[in-house]
Amino acid sequence: MSAGSTSSLTGNRVVFRAGSGTVDTAAKTATIRWKGSFTSVFYGGLTYWSATDPTLTVKADGTGTLTATASGYGADMNDPGKWVPLPETTVTLANLSGVEVGASGFTVTPDYLGVSVSVPAGATGQPAKSEGNKGYWGSFPQSFVDFQQLTGQSSYWFTSGGARDAAKPATPLTVAYTAAGATPEPTSGEPGTSPTPTPPGTTSSPDAPDPTPSADRPTPTDGTPTTAPTSASCELTDGIKGGSLTWGFKKSFRSYVGTPAGNSITAGDGLKILAQDQAVAGKAGTGTYQWPFASSSAYNSADDFTVRYAGSITYDYPAHYFKIVIAKPRLTVQGKTGTLYADVSLTVSSPGATPTTNARNDVALASLDLSGSTPVTGSAGITRTMRTAIQDTEAFTFDGNSFYQKGQELDDATVLLSGCAGTGPATGTDGPGAGTGAGGSAGGQGTGGAGDDSALIPDLKVRPDEVGQLARTGADDRTTAAAALGAVGCVTAGLAMVVLTRRHRNSPAVRR
Repeated sequence: MSAGSTSSLTGNRVVFRAGSGTVDTAAKTATIRWKGSFTSVFYGGLTYWSATDPTLTVKADGTGTLTATASGYGADMNDPGKWVPLPETTVTLANLSGVEVGASGFTVTPDYLGVSVSVPAGATGQPAKSEGNKGYWGSFPQSFVDFQQLTGQSSYWFTSGGARDAAKPATPLTVAYTAAGATPEPTSGEPGTSPTPTPPGTTSSPDAPDPTPSADRPTPTDGTPTTAPTSASCELTDGIKGGSLTWGFKKSFRSYVGTPAGNSITAGDGLKILAQDQAVAGKAGTGTYQWPFASSSAYNSADDFTVRYAGSITYDYPAHYFKIVIAKPRLTVQGKTGTLYADVSLTVSSPGATPTTNARNDVALASLDLSGSTPVTGSAGITRTMRTAIQDTEAFTFDGNSFYQKGQELDDATVLLSGCAGTGPATGTDGPGAGTGAGGSAGGQGTGGAGDDSALIPDLKVRPDEVGQLARTGADDRTTAAAALGAVGCVTAGLAMVVLTRRHRNSPAVRR
């Protein structure tokens, strides 16, 4: 793949599901909000930014905006050691024109062609429109370009006179939705799939989790979302006898370890790596985890219980000299809060030195927040979904650097509490990386070769908090189905995130 070729594209797209809002097809207006984030990484990780919780607004005149909260780091191509945390900023990802709000959605190409932009004095500017560039001359929205001035990516998002200008125009954005009780139809935004309507008898409220299953959120019970039936085959009449915990720690960390060749993510002691929510496309070993039930010491209600799980996950990053193991998580829940305990260990090694291991048992690793979750009863038992945030960062701190700060958000956790013995139904499809040992490895599948940019990723001492600041991704579907929308299928933001011309420099500070 030639970085200078205008047809050399990554093919990446961003999909948000389970949004909520209102659509008025008569008035031709819409307001839809999604929860979740994505991160756009350039130069093998030397510069990146994130967008969180997008909101779409469409007016009766057919104009619209897609906004989000942007975050990231300020970078300098002349100083690879410069990483300045940027404050969260609301930006416009796309301006829309000619939107036709239909009964099931719409597709529109965001404004780019013909759009002018201004930049600060001394920065790379937008050349005048000419016969040679009029077919692709334009820009992404001004507020978005202003933010990218801080990340060092500004000229990537408008015509700047470079060889990649013809590859920069925005690509189509697709929005699909289904009104409550309506029959969904397939949408061109995601071939072969369709939004799932709110099941009959299911009610939704702003405080209740969306019961609609999706590829990014496991179906918690027997594959059919439902409200509590009058009877269930695995009712918890005599305490918790089985079940499972679906929790992938943090998707951005799975991507960080799972991307470079030579690394591994390995499951053990009965843990399954699921093919759902893969952090690296095509690498099943970077999916989320199903921790098998081990024992329960208390169950008073779905809001008051203690349960321990078996299994272990090992993250091995030889080039950065660390190995981290998380094992045997234990959940204690009381009311709307709780704690996730686990055995954790950190092994640090470096050339010429003896590896050192710091192993600790039953550490209060993460906090639990159940405030946006209500119990869902099915034939396999009771399911709870909860937010998690890191509390103990010791296993992620070494050489004076920390991956995370206390309170940073981790992936959501889904718990199945069952009155029947066993793990219960898998909440995701097992991929080829499921299981234990090398079968769960994610690192050995890199492409390598001249196109591999893993050597450009700075050491942790250059970017001590890079991982903690990546987008809040993973099982992060927290939105609920609103009254007017049973489920919002997807919004595909065609932001033309292409790999632009790489300014590879050979200084030791960059190439390691």
